[in-house]
Amino acid sequence: MSVPRAGVPDRPGTRRVVTRRDPTGTDVDLDATLAARGAEPHWRAEHVHTRGWRATGRACVLLVDASGSVAGDELAVAVLTAAALGQRMRPGDELAVVAFWSSAVLLQPLSDRPRAELVTDRLFDLKGGGTTDLDLALRTAAGQLARSRAAARDVLLLSDGMPTDSPDPLPAATALRRLGARLHVLALADEPESVGNCALLAAAGGGRSAALQRPTQAPAALRTLLD
Repeated sequence: MSVPRAGVPDRPGTRRVVTRRDPTGTDVDLDATLAARGAEPHWRAEHVHTRGWRATGRACVLLVDASGSVAGDELAVAVLTAAALGQRMRPGDELAVVAFWSSAVLLQPLSDRPRAELVTDRLFDLKGGGTTDLDLALRTAAGQLARSRAAARDVLLLSDGMPTDSPDPLPAATALRRLGARLHVLALADEPESVGNCALLAAAGGGRSAALQRPTQAPAALRTLLD
């Protein structure tokens, strides 16, 4: 007589067949292709839909605001959040970490085997300073997610939500949702304007916002947003 397994159940498979709007799959999805063409008289490349395998894991991009307005204790928040994300990873999951201010620096390219110690070292090396380009940060996240075939895609933004030197970041947040991703915002400040901006960004990106003013709040905040 077998003994029942205990503990957390495994994810049921790490890949599934999906329809994609590109010609790179293994089989043409005729119904989707004909629907895309509609009544147009001529075929175009973008009409072609194929079916292929896509990983069913989660791709997550962590955006760490390292601008002058959030320098200081927020570094510990970023380190704890990155560590908590690493602990949540399961087979098929991918993680990228980006620090940004007026520039964006890729601390960890999107990978299913992130180097936690390298990310931690690079986060501790951040000095903080300069202005905040939220639009650039969100576009950098989109560039990382474009490399992934994960079924679930999330962007976690650690910021006070104040774009001090940035185009309007809401279109970039909306573009993430069109990419099949959700933008969640972890608010590092409790001023009403900051909280409001974080909520607007999350809503535009199809996600949620949560307060994160202390490092010890990181695991609970991640559970609130990602579970």
